[in-house]
Amino acid sequence: MVTAKQIIESMERWAPPHYSESWDNVGLMVGSKQREVSKIITSLDITPEVVDYAISEQAQMIISHHPFIFKGIKSLNLDSPQGHVIEKLIKNDIVVYSAHTNLDIAEGGLNDMLASRLGLVNVKGFVPTGADTLYKITTFVPVDAADAVRDAMAKAGAGRIGNYEACSFSFTGEGRFRGNDESHPVVGEAGSLTVVPEVAINVIVDSNHKQAVIEAMKAAHPYEEVAYEVFAMHEPNMGRTLGRVGELPESMDFESFREHIQESLPHANLRFGGIKKETVKTVALCSGGGAEFIKNAINADAYVTGDLKYHDAQLAKELGVLVVDAGHFGTEEIVADGIRDYLMNQSAESNWGITIQSFENQCDFFFD
Repeated sequence: MVTAKQIIESMERWAPPHYSESWDNVGLMVGSKQREVSKIITSLDITPEVVDYAISEQAQMIISHHPFIFKGIKSLNLDSPQGHVIEKLIKNDIVVYSAHTNLDIAEGGLNDMLASRLGLVNVKGFVPTGADTLYKITTFVPVDAADAVRDAMAKAGAGRIGNYEACSFSFTGEGRFRGNDESHPVVGEAGSLTVVPEVAINVIVDSNHKQAVIEAMKAAHPYEEVAYEVFAMHEPNMGRTLGRVGELPESMDFESFREHIQESLPHANLRFGGIKKETVKTVALCSGGGAEFIKNAINADAYVTGDLKYHDAQLAKELGVLVVDAGHFGTEEIVADGIRDYLMNQSAESNWGITIQSFENQCDFFFD
């Protein structure tokens, strides 16, 4: 049976913890990584309703977007609302894991989900937040085994460059080796100098997938002793961004755009501010609360985010930006289904044989 540790490792390949903002708290919140898991509940928040639902469904794990424990706990009062929930989780042996700003930033994460929901095309990053070092891995393989090794490395995450996958560069040469009496060479005989036509396979990989690629390469490699090189690259590096910017398939007038946003985000309580644009084509977005990035949106026709205040709308007007406040909940409720879908794909690929459900009764903490 799969453990919470395996599921967490899968989540962190998607949304590495080091992507998170410095003020954030992501990762394991409650429970043991060794807990065996047969059912997972995904949610936006950890609320008493979510925990009660997980208990009723006999789930062993909850994965949320918003951290259940955000600030340090100095005492654990079981009579407090949070303490009461923690007590329930521990008594029912339920693991809680949260992926927050790291999932906002990750490729395919919440901001990409939001861009997809709004139907944007030509989507790019919005606000730069940092960069990861890329590595070049080179290994030397007999010609007849090269394709198998390339394929294994690509499946583990190597060779991803922009919109392309399985990228590599190869050149041929000769490998020479002489095994001692303890060796068991795949080609040639121990004690004899062997010359083998080989292919040098070069791939680029990010730090998050580097170790998995090396392990996959070794597993697919036919040689008893695998020779390989790993170099950190100064350039290029892999930039990270918060938020996204893209284009609507067709320009819309303001009223059509208003209807489109409401249809795309049916549970959002929309507010519009700044200036009213006659036509909207380019849309910037940031899920949750993105008021601090209004200045970054001056080249977009509209900026969709949440948690805007009066003076944020005033700033948008001064900058000539149309802002759409779709609410924190309105821009993020889709994350529960997004995490569910990702984990269902991971389960199918890895044969976990588990059930993953999103909590369907999420609701905004604001109401009419």
